Amino acid sequence: MAPVALLLAACASGGSVIPDNTAETTRIAGNDDPNPDHVFLRDPWEQWRTPNGNARYHRGTYMLLPNEAESFKVGDISVYAKDGSDVRLDYHSVDFGSGSQSIGTISVFLSRAAGEPQQEWSKVVEGFRQRHPEAQATEPFPVPVRYPADTRQAAFLLGQQGRFAQVSLFRHAGWTVRYEIACPAEDIALARKTSLAFLTAIRYRE
Repeated sequence: MAPVALLLAACASGGSVIPDNTAETTRIAGNDDPNPDHVFLRDPWEQWRTPNGNARYHRGTYMLLPNEAESFKVGDISVYAKDGSDVRLDYHSVDFGSGSQSIGTISVFLSRAAGEPQQEWSKVVEGFRQRHPEAQATEPFPVPVRYPADTRQAAFLLGQQGRFAQVSLFRHAGWTVRYEIACPAEDIALARKTSLAFLTAIRYRE
């Protein structure tokens, strides 16, 4: 999408988000670059400015990943590929739910699609079960507005940890978007509300 079109899209959404025309740096994120945001200055990524700080917009998947959205704040940003084709952003929301230290987290993964969708999804679920062999399947949260109808989802109760966890995945235009939600099991109802508001907000446009 051309920069002018991006600006028009931002204005149409209330004018609170505008592209940041920061010049490209000559280095990209990796072991030799301590600033992970450098990788977001290259196609198909752009750095944007929002009322709550920077955001990273991915034109291929329509994901707008701000520093803050709804009740969530970004924590770690992990760049697994120097060209930005495999990144992870971890968000957390503190002091909601049943206890003052109740923490909900959402991790967002964006990467180039690899292999058949079902094979990729099976690998994700298998990896989760390997990390959490005690996991018991439960009902996942509904698919947020503006997400593909064929979004794959699985949810689990982690009995020993007393937590709820959900894994979701969809593809768009050769990219894979995956997110993982986690919260205390007693806070599932509130997490359903807050996380769906967040996930709806970061799916910026169709």
